[in-house]
Parts: sequence; structure tokens; C-alpha cells
Amino acid sequence: MGASWGRPLRIKGKQVHADLIKGSDWTRGEMPDAKKLDSATRDALEALWLHDAQKEHASVPAFSRISWLLVSVGAPAEIVEWSHRAAIEEIEHTQLCFALAQGYSNSNTSYTVKPMPELLSGGLDLKDDALIVLAKESLSDGCQLEDFNADVAAACSDVCEERVTRNVLKQIALEERSHAEFSWKVLEWTLEQSPNQVRKSIEQTLIDLKKYKRPTAYSWDIKRLIQKASPEMLLKHGRLDDKVWGEIWDQRLIETQQRLSELLDLDIVQKQA
Repeated sequence: MGASWGRPLRIKGKQVHADLIKGSDWTRGEMPDAKKLDSATRDALEALWLHDAQKEHASVPAFSRISWLLVSVGAPAEIVEWSHRAAIEEIEHTQLCFALAQGYSNSNTSYTVKPMPELLSGGLDLKDDALIVLAKESLSDGCQLEDFNADVAAACSDVCEERVTRNVLKQIALEERSHAEFSWKVLEWTLEQSPNQVRKSIEQTLIDLKKYKRPTAYSWDIKRLIQKASPEMLLKHGRLDDKVWGEIWDQRLIETQQRLSELLDLDIVQKQA
């Protein structure tokens, strides 16, 4: 799992995202000033933002799936509206990421996404009751992961010296935090609907979070590009080392545990120890 800011999209348990092709229909936004960067660092930054664009794009149908599930279990309008609003924000995130990637490209190349016909043969893939699925996924993919995404984006924006990139990171941090709060709201609502059943499921999900594969600062397939780039320039353009990502993940896991223990009125952290 490489760098990502959005809600993961899974089909039959596997995380998926669209492949890329040259095009500009998903590119919209200001481009960064990359004139002072060496070629290798530009290649690395282009690859990183293209990967982020793929993950943000995958978050759009991921939130559409959540909206479908919410309506199926009779969720109130405000929660369904929030889910659709998040999907629209993920569309903009995708466009901004593609714009940054083009700005960092040595050849000024713009990319777009290929069709995803696999969405027609899978997507909901429910093995449990829809209410339980919403609760479990809200905790892992929302409360933990999207709050982590917000944490990382905020930390990246703090060190980023390039204005356009910094502004995108700030926007992503703010809106991913909102998506995490949406997940906490969904979690609270599912608890109200079926307290005993949902409580049991999310307690187990919290324990399983220790085995959750956190996103890394970059994916294995672009490792060589990262190694050729200037670490100093990557940092100045908002890219933190993977060790820092790990530290942020660990801290977010503690905070997720604490918040859930308060929600359930149970010292889950102590119970796990």
C-alpha cells in the first residue's frame, strides 16, 4: 500500500484502483513550480502524485458504495448527504493530484484513469449484515485510516515549501478529517440501531487494527524513483519519510483506541493490554 489520502475501494476483499492512460479529463487545478528541481526528483514526485490520484479516484466509488449501504439500512438523510458530499470532495482531490503530477512531470504529461469494468461484477460483497459491515469498515477504513490520512497530509503541509502543493495538502488534510468524522458518526448511528451486535463487532475490529497494513510513504513499484530523488527536495515539496508515517500511524491508533473506549464506556486499551 503506497501513499494514499482517500477511502480504500475493495472488490472481493482486494484493494483496487483504476489504471492510468494519457489524458486530461481528470486534471483540474493549479500546478506547482518545479523549475528548480532536478529531473530525478521531478520523476519521483510525478509518480507519487499519480499514485495518490489513483487512490483518491478509487475513493469516489468507495463512498458511493457506502451511500448504497446506508440507504439499505435506513440511515437518516444527514448521514447519506455527508457520504455523497465526501464522494464529491474525493473527485476534487483526484483532479488536484493529477494537476500536481502534471506540474512535476519533466514532459508536462497529463494522465487520466481507465474504465473499471470490474465494478460491475463486484463492489458490495457483503458477508455480514449491512449494519455490521458499515460499523466495522467505518472503524478501520474511516476512523483510523482517514484520520491517519489527515494526520499525514497535515504533517506534509507543515514541511512543504511549495505554495500550490502545500495548499492541496492542507485541503486534503481538512477534508479527510471531515471524512473521518463522518465515519465516527456512522459508527455511533450503527451502535444506536443494534447496540449489542455492533458493539461486539467493533471491539473485535479494534483488536484486528493491529494487523491492518498501514499505507506507506511510497509503493514498492516506484522505490527506485524515490531512491534517485533528492531527499531534501522531496521534503521541501511535502513528502515525509516512511519512518515518520509509521510514527504517525502508531499515534493515531492510540487515539482511535481511546476515542472508541470513550464511545463504548469501556477501557479497551487496558483490556487489550
